[in-house]
Amino acid sequence: MRKNLLILFLISLLYACSDSDGSKGFYDTNRSVRDIEDITKVDEIEDIAVYDSEEMMDYITDSEENVRDIEEIGDYLTDVSDLVEPDSLSDTGFKDVEPVEDIISTDNWVEEIDNAAVVSIELPSVVECGQVFNGFITMKNTGNTIWKRDLYKLGAVGDSDPFIKGEPRVWMAEGREVSPQGSYKFPMGLIAPDNPGIYKTEWQMVHEFVHWFGEIASYEITVRCEAPLDASTLNDKLLMGYQGWFYCPSDGSPISEWVHWFKSQTPDANNIRVDLFPDMSEYESDELCPTMMRYADGSTVSLYSAWNKKSVMRHFKWMKDYGIDGVLLQRFASELRDPRFFAARNRVLDSVREASELYGRVFAVEYDISGMNESTLVEDIVNDWNFLCNDMKIIESNRYLRHNGKPVLFIWGLGFNDRPGSVDQAKSIIDWFKKNAPQNQLVTLVGGVPTYWRTLQAGTDTKTEPGWADVYRSFDVINSWMVGRFKNEQEADSFKNNIIVPDIQECKKYNIEYMPVVFPGFSWHNMNRGTPNESPLNLIPRNGGRFYWRQVYNAISAGSKMIFNAMFDEVDEGTAMMKVVSKRADLPVGADFVYLEIDGYSLPSDFYLELAGKATKMLRGEIPLTPNIP
Repeated sequence: MRKNLLILFLISLLYACSDSDGSKGFYDTNRSVRDIEDITKVDEIEDIAVYDSEEMMDYITDSEENVRDIEEIGDYLTDVSDLVEPDSLSDTGFKDVEPVEDIISTDNWVEEIDNAAVVSIELPSVVECGQVFNGFITMKNTGNTIWKRDLYKLGAVGDSDPFIKGEPRVWMAEGREVSPQGSYKFPMGLIAPDNPGIYKTEWQMVHEFVHWFGEIASYEITVRCEAPLDASTLNDKLLMGYQGWFYCPSDGSPISEWVHWFKSQTPDANNIRVDLFPDMSEYESDELCPTMMRYADGSTVSLYSAWNKKSVMRHFKWMKDYGIDGVLLQRFASELRDPRFFAARNRVLDSVREASELYGRVFAVEYDISGMNESTLVEDIVNDWNFLCNDMKIIESNRYLRHNGKPVLFIWGLGFNDRPGSVDQAKSIIDWFKKNAPQNQLVTLVGGVPTYWRTLQAGTDTKTEPGWADVYRSFDVINSWMVGRFKNEQEADSFKNNIIVPDIQECKKYNIEYMPVVFPGFSWHNMNRGTPNESPLNLIPRNGGRFYWRQVYNAISAGSKMIFNAMFDEVDEGTAMMKVVSKRADLPVGADFVYLEIDGYSLPSDFYLELAGKATKMLRGEIPLTPNIP
């Protein structure tokens, strides 16, 4: 009887010590066993009065002749049912004991499964360095276990996270538990790192002392370390047009072609389309699109693509570094019916938004109607703005520029004599954006209008039907185009007196604000080479920055509170302000380009970024107003 009792005890002990799924514990029924009497001295055991399991355990583990490691028992058991017959249990005093094979069978066991799904992540996308902030992550119990507070928690993956400085666990509230198919909203108390950047926070459910399980809640948060620019007004802003229209076959975009860099898909010096060449020295290998052009030393010339977010982010870092406020992102409406260009434009917009949020710049959309189908002009612009607001939600960004309490929207091209659109279409567009759009989509509307909008002078850049006079005066802000209208500082002074000052006076009559355009110089030689519009290289010289600075001075002294700077990246027409090649020797061979030292001034590649930063300070009154470069 005692022998049977011992065997029953051992079986019960092993059963009790196993995991609920029968796969872990002190024994393994698949392993080979010898005779139970090899394990214990049965004759000795028969002389022992076994009073309880603790006494038996003490005997088994303490005796030098018995098993010292209880796990060794599993190495010997072969077929427990051969050792203990169910009928023999009657002598032990256990009357209702199940047969041993039923006790150790896993057929009736339910495997415990831990699993979880991410329901929602409620965290800010942008925070300041060192900012303490709150959020929530909601997890759903998709397993069959009950999450109890002491054992189940939300944990920082890897027990570390850039936004925590204490315990890497989030507990449920006291007394709470989550049954299968239930959910729990974990409150997060976080603190931002001390350095700017884009950080990823990752969280997962953890069954303490057992395992991590379920989906990972992953979210990127931008951390910035200085007060961002005021995005609530156009006033005191110098904003650059950002084309974002350069692509290449190897950039991974759906366009998969050279766009704007070359006249054809043969990327050599004979087909180059741009007059300024970007300084590529800071771009990294994963940003480069190799061409067939060569530098003087025989090395391959590479260019960048706006599809690559890294390059767009680089440009905005430059803006921050040099104190430039932000951009008006050109959105060429004629491209939006082409799925490839629609995807590319949206990608660039996403990158501009992210870069603006990271570096504390501002941005707004500017529709360029050049090349649009006049029959769908109104429909295409309205539908796209609906998409931008409702699908891309761009105006929800705290970096999207506002003015007089509304999002800013530019529309460039209405009224130009070589652009589509009738008076009635223009009025319909203006009325929709100012009055008839959904309340949250109403805008402060800026009109990129012809130079001679005020006079409708024949033979100039404006359409002359009388109805256009009312159209122009219906905008909230007039942005009169001035690129190429004068060629040197003296002509710029004359333009100020004859155009800008009267324009501002006219705007005041109609309670319209005025935003003049400034540009550093102009050249479109390569674009028009071999065509009837062929033009000499360096058509409007930059004159070492003096031409640009005089325009800024004139705009401010005439009373302008906001300035449009053409353009950040327009190397096609030679108005780019970004880093471009300054020395002739650093240019690709075989083609003609404008370089910054072409006018006889020794200038670094970032000269115009630095100059624009100073111009911005002068606009804000942070440095004295002066006609000379400080």
